[in-house]
Amino acid sequence: MASGGTIIPPPSLSQIFFARNFFRALNEEEEVRVNNLIISPTAARSAMTLVFMGAGGKCADELRSGLILGFAKKLEIAKQHAEFISKDCVCSDKGVSMRIATGLYVKQDQELRPDFNLQAGEFFNTQADSLNFADAEGAMRQVNKWLERQTFNTVRDLLTPASFNVESNVILVNSLYFRAKWTKQFSVERTSLGDFAISEEQKMQLPMMRQAGQFRYGESRKLKSRILQLPFDESDVNMLLILPDETMGLAELESKLGEIDLNEVALKSVMHDVDITVPRFKFECDIDLKVPLKKLGIKRIFEKSAADLSGLFAKKSPQLITEARQKLYLNVNEAGCEIDANTPAETSTETSNPERKVFTADHPFVFAIRNFKSVYVVGHFVRP
Repeated sequence: MASGGTIIPPPSLSQIFFARNFFRALNEEEEVRVNNLIISPTAARSAMTLVFMGAGGKCADELRSGLILGFAKKLEIAKQHAEFISKDCVCSDKGVSMRIATGLYVKQDQELRPDFNLQAGEFFNTQADSLNFADAEGAMRQVNKWLERQTFNTVRDLLTPASFNVESNVILVNSLYFRAKWTKQFSVERTSLGDFAISEEQKMQLPMMRQAGQFRYGESRKLKSRILQLPFDESDVNMLLILPDETMGLAELESKLGEIDLNEVALKSVMHDVDITVPRFKFECDIDLKVPLKKLGIKRIFEKSAADLSGLFAKKSPQLITEARQKLYLNVNEAGCEIDANTPAETSTETSNPERKVFTADHPFVFAIRNFKSVYVVGHFVRP
């Protein structure tokens, strides 16, 4: 049984269901609701699946259930993961470029099982590394530099020296790099300052990108929201935007999204002629993965008296994950995500159309980078 008592979905949907649960668990935190948020359910699930490979007993059971991994044996789950990242999470000159970065670090005096790193390298494109935790500054620099390289210098300074102390056991760091062009790019010349409401009484000026054309658009009475899909070039991946009808309707929207998955939301949109206004924005977000994962029932791996990492360490000892952090950076502009905004966009003549729909994201909204297999990135934009 999966988390929440539902029947375990097929592998093709389990990532979508996990993303819904993960996003819901994070949004229960007050600090998260009032600040910009960007997370990667795909990267978090990948990282914790790697941990599952090294977990035993009830720890492994919790991970299997909370991550919605199904009943397959560990090796089969690892092979499914390898197939996924080899097809979906690759960097290329055309289409979407994506990379999951997961680092697993242990104290240098702990002996690792050689078979764990063989599987980590073959199926997860990473490995567990030993570090001198006593040299907190040196360990921090090594981990942060590794993550910076993995994300092409976009994610920096994730850990501090405080992450490495006498109580530290296993440290997990995680991120996702994403880069893609819009299929239909916005013209930089049409971008101008516009109002963005951050409360019922207060507005701020933001650069607002504009274009009109054929896009998937929908209106949901259940969600009290408008829905828009912005496709990425040469890919089935798109950015799904969900805009509450009410200026301050984000909390109600996200409460409802906790009960339905984003595939269901996306299906409510069909091709329309749409007049689009959306903000240009960039921000980064650092989260403690332990918080949402514990709410999904994954607890033992973070508890000294209950953690079981017998598949990771050569000798049985009370080892637990003491730090598990994810940090993402996203830059959304006229050209796409992480693309030079000065890239020339094709200009088109816009004719008058009384049937044209209007999507104006001038107040807090939810966004997700996804397709029907995965939610790579999800979050909300509430203020510049």
